Amino acid sequence: MRLQSTSDGAARWLGPAVLLGVTVAICLMVLMINRGPLYYFDTGSYFKQGNTALSLILPEAGAGSDAVGQGAATGEKADTTTDGSRSMVYALIVAGFWRADMLGGVALFHLANLLLAVWLAVRVTGRVIPSGYGTMPMITLPVLVAATTSLPFYIAYVMPDIFAPIMLILIATVVAMGHQMRPAEWVVAFALVALAVVLHPSHLGIAVLMLPFVILAALLRLGSGQGWGRWVAAGFVACLVLIAIGERKAFEIAVKNVTRKEVTYTPHITARLIVDGPGLAYLDDHCPRADLATCALHEALTWSDDPYRMTVSHIIFERTPALGSFRLMTPEDQKAVANEQRAFFFQVLADRPFGIAHALARNAATQLRMNSVKMTIPSASVKRNAKSMSGLPEAQLGVLDGGVLTRSQMWLRIADIIHPAIYLASFVLITALLLWPGKVAPPLKVFAVFVLIGIALNALVCGGVSQPAARYGARVMWLLPFTAAFLILTLPRHKTWFDPGARS
Repeated sequence: MRLQSTSDGAARWLGPAVLLGVTVAICLMVLMINRGPLYYFDTGSYFKQGNTALSLILPEAGAGSDAVGQGAATGEKADTTTDGSRSMVYALIVAGFWRADMLGGVALFHLANLLLAVWLAVRVTGRVIPSGYGTMPMITLPVLVAATTSLPFYIAYVMPDIFAPIMLILIATVVAMGHQMRPAEWVVAFALVALAVVLHPSHLGIAVLMLPFVILAALLRLGSGQGWGRWVAAGFVACLVLIAIGERKAFEIAVKNVTRKEVTYTPHITARLIVDGPGLAYLDDHCPRADLATCALHEALTWSDDPYRMTVSHIIFERTPALGSFRLMTPEDQKAVANEQRAFFFQVLADRPFGIAHALARNAATQLRMNSVKMTIPSASVKRNAKSMSGLPEAQLGVLDGGVLTRSQMWLRIADIIHPAIYLASFVLITALLLWPGKVAPPLKVFAVFVLIGIALNALVCGGVSQPAARYGARVMWLLPFTAAFLILTLPRHKTWFDPGARS
């Protein structure tokens, strides 16, 4: 009997362990196939920013730690400003792994945070709607379904994009089932989402726009409990917004006190308004004007007649005479334009409100249709720019030279057919389950609706403020198959091949 009991105990652990191992392997599949992490040109900037900060504490650590001398070594001019568009927290994470010659370890960090978020959602769901499948199948099966699409690419991607869907999963959990969460779970959820919201400006934008929907859910008594308890989710999201704003202010103060520089933010909003039309029309009507700093950018846009210069990325980042504008201006004019972007937005909004609303809707709709993983695959120009922006000499950049997936694009053409088909089928299935009376428990309906709202707000923030890009769409689209599988596992159970009771 004792031997039988030991055998049964081992069997109970073996199944979940195998499921977890398979899930981890599949999620890291892109990292393993590529024989290294995926990255974007901004990955180099994250490293440089984080490495500079680490060098203040650990100047002797690793190659390239002499951050103070890097600017001179690469021929950079001294500047009085620091770009605040990148998260210092994520920069420190990237720099830490890079210094340790373990840049691929960032993928393990991404995956651990994802699985922790899903585990928390499953744990709370089990108290609301017991599925009978067990915790590990509930965690791993939706993730495995999602791994047939873009998820493994964003786990391997050394950019903070994976934290946008992590944030959406946990906000949806808190809104739908927060009344079932225990104090320790609130702490874990808050820590994870607080980390996510400070890792990229778009995450803060999504959280801000999510807050009205969370308040509306409380007013309609949807999701988390009754009485004052239903307002806890609204307070949760509001606190996240305050933390993200506080982190920005703390960063600005630290930069000013330590480096004696001023933090400025890349004028994405200004460039977006110009490319969409309302901003350019406003500048055409009001420039030149001494009290409007953005007129300097308006003039720079006339230095070339190449039509391709009129994209957000070219306006902001391009340095060639044919396509560049902002980066070709004097540092003083760049700083003035960047500092004026908020005031410029409100001026254009007051002058052309309907034009801006139409542009936002158009860009969001365009963004929703863009879900290829192609931007996670470093091209030759991305590799070149990432190396340049890292501030490291070529001899220390071997980690960026790998990449099996860059050798052929045939697989990408196939993925661009399969992934959208899975997304569409998942969306149709989610919609059908939500509309089917009595099929899905009310808390799970709220969960799914808030995931869909998050996907839509991601498109609005990224497409409207930055520019529609495949990278921003694919980072959250895997939530569709994930949510569809999650809902199916919580449906009333029938005898299936996966049901242990069917074989007894």
